[in-house]
Amino acid sequence: MGKKLILIVEDNEELRCSLEAHLLKAGFRTDCAADGVVGFSRFRLLKPDLVLIKDELPRQTGFELLFDIRLDGDTPVIMASAWNSWKTELRCFQQGADDFMRMPYNNHVVTERIKKVLRRVGANQLIRVGKLTINLDARTACVDGPTGEIKLNLTASEYKLLVHMASSPGRVFTRGELIGDCFPRSEMLESTINNHICNLRRKLDGAGIANYVDTSRGAGYALTHKHGQ
Repeated sequence: MGKKLILIVEDNEELRCSLEAHLLKAGFRTDCAADGVVGFSRFRLLKPDLVLIKDELPRQTGFELLFDIRLDGDTPVIMASAWNSWKTELRCFQQGADDFMRMPYNNHVVTERIKKVLRRVGANQLIRVGKLTINLDARTACVDGPTGEIKLNLTASEYKLLVHMASSPGRVFTRGELIGDCFPRSEMLESTINNHICNLRRKLDGAGIANYVDTSRGAGYALTHKHGQ
């Protein structure tokens, strides 16, 4: 089926039905849930192309639902909130949302924001840093070798760290930032990040791309490459 499936998680029935009708007219397929628990169940069952989530939901908050979706993968998520606060917006992006909207929202605007996020995600399915290629759809990372691609055997944590750093090559991330950005709500220690980075560096080195993970002493880590590597 060519039409994109949008999952709407909104507890206000009037808003939910109005938005669903508008999206159907715009050429999308839709599914709906009135609380976070049902929303995650529908997400796991249907694997939608994008999820629109209200931050305040019964049974499971929108932030908790976003966290669970991010543990499962990189499905695009737009968060909506009635709180007119930059802190709420910042929290949404820090926890992995692709876009943020303040409520009450206009159905026409929501539709265009959904289209924009889907276009952006579709155009950025691959991340390339030197000889490293990350396929976000397939959730794989490969290295260009002398005789072909070498697939990296990464753990879920190593993959998250690699994608996050590769999205901003050359930027130094502190250990605290990596924990907050990649493992929100976890109680992970900075020493655990060190172990994950050490293992990731070893696997990259083994695939033939040494020195891609730089350690900035006293600051953190960055993913980079030198010309020709």
